[in-house]
Amino acid sequence: MAQSPKTLARAFAVAWWAVLPLATARCARHKPASPSPAPALASDTAPQTREPVILRVTNSNWSDVRIYLVRGAMWVRLGIVTTNSTIEFTIPADLLSGATSVTLVADPVAATGRWATALPVISPGDEFELVVETYLQYSHLVVR
Repeated sequence: MAQSPKTLARAFAVAWWAVLPLATARCARHKPASPSPAPALASDTAPQTREPVILRVTNSNWSDVRIYLVRGAMWVRLGIVTTNSTIEFTIPADLLSGATSVTLVADPVAATGRWATALPVISPGDEFELVVETYLQYSHLVVR
C-alpha cells in the first residue's frame, strides 16, 4: 500500500524529533555530581590557562597606523596608533594558539603600503614591541 508523501514527511519528522534528544545527550558535557576525591590530580590534568600577550607599538611614521593580527583569513583589528605615540595592546592567548600562523600587520592610514611579519612562537611572559618607522621597510618587531 503506497502512502502519500505528506504522511511520510510527518512520520520522518516525528521520528527525527524523537531521536534528536537521544543523539544530542551523548554530546553534552556533564559536570560530575561530587567533587574529585584527589584535588592534586584534578589540578594536574586541568588544561593550563595561557595568559594574554602584551604588544607595545611605537609609531614613528608620519601617518597614523592601524594594527591588525591576521590568522588564516581572519583579520582582527587591535587598534590605531597615532603619529609619534606608543600604545600597548593586549592580545588574547586564544588568538595566538593553534596550528595556524599569526601575522602582525601595520597599515598606515594615509599611505598605500603595509608592513607585515609572522609572529614567532609565544612563550609565557613574552612581550612584543613593534616600532613602525618613517620608512615602513625599516620597521621591526622585538620579542622580550
